[in-house]
Amino acid sequence: MRTGRPYRAVNSVEEEEHAGGMERWLLTYSDMITLLLALFVVLYALSSLNHVKYSAFAKGLNVSFNNGTSAPSSARTQPSHTHGKGPVDTGASLSSLAAQLRRALERAGLIKQVQLTSAPGVLVLGLITGKTYYGIDSAALSPTGAEVVDITGRVIRSHTNPVNVEGYTDNEPITGGPYRDNWQLSAERAVVVVERLQDVDHVNPTQLYIIGFGQYHPIVPNTSTSNQADNRRVNIVITMPGTKVGLP
Repeated sequence: MRTGRPYRAVNSVEEEEHAGGMERWLLTYSDMITLLLALFVVLYALSSLNHVKYSAFAKGLNVSFNNGTSAPSSARTQPSHTHGKGPVDTGASLSSLAAQLRRALERAGLIKQVQLTSAPGVLVLGLITGKTYYGIDSAALSPTGAEVVDITGRVIRSHTNPVNVEGYTDNEPITGGPYRDNWQLSAERAVVVVERLQDVDHVNPTQLYIIGFGQYHPIVPNTSTSNQADNRRVNIVITMPGTKVGLP
């Protein structure tokens, strides 16, 4: 009798432990099912998402993963290039920039001194005619040309659109002076505009590109003095972010 009771007690404990172990896997299984249910609810919600819901969802994730702030650490540490002119955006639409430029040039009475044209993916502001902007073998901007550049800079400096500044010349060979050939002269014309955009108008230099085309892309044949004056020019070509640099 004395030996039977302990034996039965031990068996009872073992049976209870065995039964408890059998039940513990049910807890793990139920946790997994709960997580799967939550995942499917989130996926279903995302499948019928609108922009407002997505923004709220993304903001919530950012707050969770960035120590309670709504922006990632890399974005918080990036310097601003707006020079107090408002937040930098991801690139203004070309139609919006064209309208802003046209209004600003009209207010200054300079709209007839430039050629403002659009093509797929580009907006071109042409500083044309040697009489107004560039003399023979010269890269210096006239006062009118400088004013046009400043107006352009004030419009584009609060946006991130790439700006290609393209210099051109006529076909007259260089016969002395600081430039060896028309390649150098065309590049220097673009340099003068870019330096003014950066130093005077505070345009972010990382969005500016200098291109010199020499005499090889005239807009009219170099058959007269007037035509040659038209070919001594600089184009300020505004594009959307991601557009390749080069001819429009």
